[in-house]
Amino acid sequence: MLVQLSFKHLEPTESLKQYAHEKTGRLERYFQGRIHVEWHFTTERQNTIARCHLRGNHMDYAVAAGTSDPYASIDIAIERIERQIKKHKEIVKHRLHRHDRVPQEELFADWPGSSLEAG
Repeated sequence: MLVQLSFKHLEPTESLKQYAHEKTGRLERYFQGRIHVEWHFTTERQNTIARCHLRGNHMDYAVAAGTSDPYASIDIAIERIERQIKKHKEIVKHRLHRHDRVPQEELFADWPGSSLEAG
């Protein structure tokens, strides 16, 4: 996992960098393979905005969260991105494992003139 951090109008402290790396590590359990995570921290109107952009394995997620505390912004952003990932994984799981499919022959059997037999 590759993690990049950038700061604008905010002092880059080691504790904030370490906290972002630690929280980003939670996302590894959802992915098999390489992922690239970019964090952009800015200060706007006394709020710290944490933007996270995650790319990897044919997936692309982006979230933003803003609070007065930069650590809380990271927590909110991680929760939001986990929610997006879980939602996407559920959609894919249900799409691949549909057991309620009806064969095409049964769908059109009642239609007049719909003979699937060649002849």
